[in-house]
Amino acid sequence: METRTKYLPEEILTNILLRLPVKSLIRFRLVCKSWFTFLYNPNFIATHLNYSSANNCHHLLVHTQAENHAISLLSNKTLNFIDSPRTPRVEREVIVGSCNGLVCLSRDSEIVLWNPATKEHKVLPTPCISTEFFNPLITWSIGFGFHVEDYKVVRMVNTNYLLSGKITPKVEVYSTSSGSWRVINAIIPCYVEQRRCSVVLKGVPYWLGFGPICPNTIFVPRREVLREEFVLSFDMGNEVFLQVDVPGAKDYHYTYSKKLGVYNESVAIMYYPSYEKDIRFIELWVMKEDHVVDECWVQVLRIGPFSTLWTPLGCWESGVVILQNHKDELLLYDPTIGKAEAVPTNGAPKISTSIATYMESLVSVDGGNKDLKEIKSV
Repeated sequence: METRTKYLPEEILTNILLRLPVKSLIRFRLVCKSWFTFLYNPNFIATHLNYSSANNCHHLLVHTQAENHAISLLSNKTLNFIDSPRTPRVEREVIVGSCNGLVCLSRDSEIVLWNPATKEHKVLPTPCISTEFFNPLITWSIGFGFHVEDYKVVRMVNTNYLLSGKITPKVEVYSTSSGSWRVINAIIPCYVEQRRCSVVLKGVPYWLGFGPICPNTIFVPRREVLREEFVLSFDMGNEVFLQVDVPGAKDYHYTYSKKLGVYNESVAIMYYPSYEKDIRFIELWVMKEDHVVDECWVQVLRIGPFSTLWTPLGCWESGVVILQNHKDELLLYDPTIGKAEAVPTNGAPKISTSIATYMESLVSVDGGNKDLKEIKSV
């Protein structure tokens, strides 16, 4: 990179720029033509991303069930409201997932890729499989992830009734490399009820999956219907679904609610009480990377007992667990000291419903395919 400075070698200048936040780098693109070209270079963008990842520069996006479904950013243990893109049909967005600084938002059939740091966003083309007409028998779910430099959205649409026990949904994938949707032949081994994936880890989306109500249904007190439960994932490279059983699916675990998270770079499942009379503990189990079917989970944490019901929303860096209490307060629980700390909201709405790990980056919403010639200088 040619620079106008006579004092700093290129290697030192690059090393300095890698340590700067995205907001500063965007401003520095206006310094001169050579800096503009260099800071848009895919190699620098990838190096900056790797540096941020290696130095744990992670934040949390918190979706709050406010009047307008606001999104807030949790950074330095403080929650602050941020502006998210507003399109004619995405006014009450849901966070599908976050990868390498890109966030996928969804509402109904409209899907948006958004980089909160650069404030760049892109409305994806209309999916191939339509769900425009209301039908109570149609369910759909979305996942977000990446493979190499290709960011993808996977969308499942199921038109079969739950009681049939037959899962023959249609599956389509959007990729930034092609800029379009395509229907794929993929078999989903279980039933997905969530409208979005629960977590994204290393570019792979995960959901909680269920078996059919019949014939393997178990009926227990409180008139609950208990089905087989699984963790479902989608391999973005091979474009296939994988499934494993949930851990500890016996005894009191049947009466517990379940939620997926990421705990110390591993997929985790959190068990938490559904009723006041349940045992008020929260358990975390993590999936082993080199797992075999019968021994793929290990319990790593048990929090409690609590005087009232606390709901886990997910996990953060250093194994910190994000909790919400009966007052809708957001809490950071540090398992190393066994204490929970309330998060200042700075006016951000309460009643959080979901979180997503987020890291600032310069990655374009077009993935790694934005041509420098297409970039407009300010």
